Amino acid sequence: PAPGTGAGSRCLGWPMEWAVWFGTGALGSWIIGGKEVKPHSRPYIASIQLDGRHVCGGFLVWRKWVMTAAHCVIPRHSPAVRIVLGAHSLKYQEASQQIFSIRESIMHPHFNARTVHNDIRMLELNTTAIFNQFVKRIRLPKPNTDLPPGVVCRVLGWGDTSNFGTIPTELMETKTTIVDRKICKALWVGHVNKDMLCAASLNSTLQGVCSGDSGGPLICGGRVHGIVSFSGQRCGNRRYPDIYTRISKYISWVHDVLKRF
Repeated sequence: PAPGTGAGSRCLGWPMEWAVWFGTGALGSWIIGGKEVKPHSRPYIASIQLDGRHVCGGFLVWRKWVMTAAHCVIPRHSPAVRIVLGAHSLKYQEASQQIFSIRESIMHPHFNARTVHNDIRMLELNTTAIFNQFVKRIRLPKPNTDLPPGVVCRVLGWGDTSNFGTIPTELMETKTTIVDRKICKALWVGHVNKDMLCAASLNSTLQGVCSGDSGGPLICGGRVHGIVSFSGQRCGNRRYPDIYTRISKYISWVHDVLKRF
């Protein structure tokens, strides 16, 4: 099946009334088979919220810019939408948190909602983030860097921790391993291209992304290499590796956005 349609994939972000065009399930990431991270040890993570509810993940790449997935349909100048930095628990408004509205929401011009190609979006904050021990940026990869199969990465977010909609309030993380793109393309029946990264758990335990944190980061070697894009209908199922936008293919576009705004 095509990404975001039928029984083969999940759109992992917005409520169905916002994302009906993604089909059943969810395009994005909630962490399954993971564990809670040490509080504030991932200071680049962002929670994108609608009416106070976490709907998508993201990460801080410059003082005024958060990167996320294009399929997270995030309107600018909406009082219902906010970005929270410096958070660990979403249950409480921690003193470490910095809260922003969105000045600009820049979707990649060639994003395709059906194939989920070019699934990347830049969000400009209404004011500049204050860097401290709780809020820092994450480094991007060098242009066109690719990750060979077998590289172990980490993916994190506040999404579901089971296939039954169990929602955590603390930031969760799990390990995931890069899968050969040719194998991944065969498993996904051709819906994977060179602008994507594939990753899956190598053990029998369900591990990976699940509903709610589309746009979250895939961290490999201290840099963010991927954006959570889509996954199989059953969270953490190795039969369908999780798919990430390959950030290194979009570095020039990111720099163009920064120059224009």
